[in-house]
Amino acid sequence: MTISGWLIIAHGIGTWIAGYFPMDKDPYTKSPSLSCKIHSLAGLVMLFSLLISPVIIAASQKSIYVPFCFRLVSVITASLVIYYLVKMAKAYEMKKRAAYYQRISYWLNLVWLSVFSLMLAGL
Repeated sequence: MTISGWLIIAHGIGTWIAGYFPMDKDPYTKSPSLSCKIHSLAGLVMLFSLLISPVIIAASQKSIYVPFCFRLVSVITASLVIYYLVKMAKAYEMKKRAAYYQRISYWLNLVWLSVFSLMLAGL
């Protein structure tokens, strides 16, 4: 669980950086600005940190802090995130609704993180 904690901290840092450096208006530009490159790299950190964290929680040893049902939720969440990321990649190639699928996959990650936080807080 400690690794997941560090990944969640990395997600927070990535969120701050992505918020500070804006994305270019056109995501399909051939030569993105430095700001856009930094934003995209921070987004990649955000994505992988919250994609790997549920997998680690699901695969971790039995713990009093993480019940089996939440491990199952973690597997389902990671699977759905991957599903929508694949749809996002296909939509990006078609230049149609890529941001829509990106937001769905990120929303799923944030819901998982919220539930995990509440669970650890004992609520």
